[in-house]
Amino acid sequence: MNTVTLPLGFDVPEGWTPVEPEEPGPVFVAVRPEPGAEFTANLTLGVRQRPDPASLEEIADEAVERLAQATAAVDVVDRRAVGAPPAPGLTQTLRLRTGEGLELRQVQVHLTVPGPDGRVVLELVLTASGEAAARLVPDFRHFVASVHVRRKTLAGEGEQS
Repeated sequence: MNTVTLPLGFDVPEGWTPVEPEEPGPVFVAVRPEPGAEFTANLTLGVRQRPDPASLEEIADEAVERLAQATAAVDVVDRRAVGAPPAPGLTQTLRLRTGEGLELRQVQVHLTVPGPDGRVVLELVLTASGEAAARLVPDFRHFVASVHVRRKTLAGEGEQS
C-alpha cells in the first residue's frame, strides 16, 4: 500500500482548524478543540494507492487492525456499503478505548477512485469522544460530501473543481 498524491479538493467545516499532518500518515488533518475536553476531535484524510485486489471490507478490516495495535480495545459498531461504481465505498463506526481508559468513537469512510496507476483508496476519518461524535457527525458528512478530485482544464491552464 503506497501513499499517492491526487489533486483533491474539499471543504473544511466551520470551527475546524487544519494542522500539519505527521509523516507518514494522512495528507490532511483538522482539529476542533473544545475547552475542558479530554480529547480533541479530529478529521483526517488519507490517500493510498492499492494495486492489490483487496475488497473494501478487507481494507476496512486492515484499518481496524491498525487501531487495535494502538488502542486497548476496538469494536466495530456498524459497517455499510456506500456509493456506487466508479467510486464505491464503505463506512464503519468504531468504539475505541485507549490505554488510559478514554472512550472514543471513530467514523471511517473508505472510498475508491480511479488513480494514475490503478485504484486509489481515500480514508476519511472522524475521531471524537462519544458525546462529541454525535454533535460532529454532520460536520464529518459535510467534509466527506465535499471531497472531489480536481481536474485540469482542457487548455491546461489552472484547475477546476
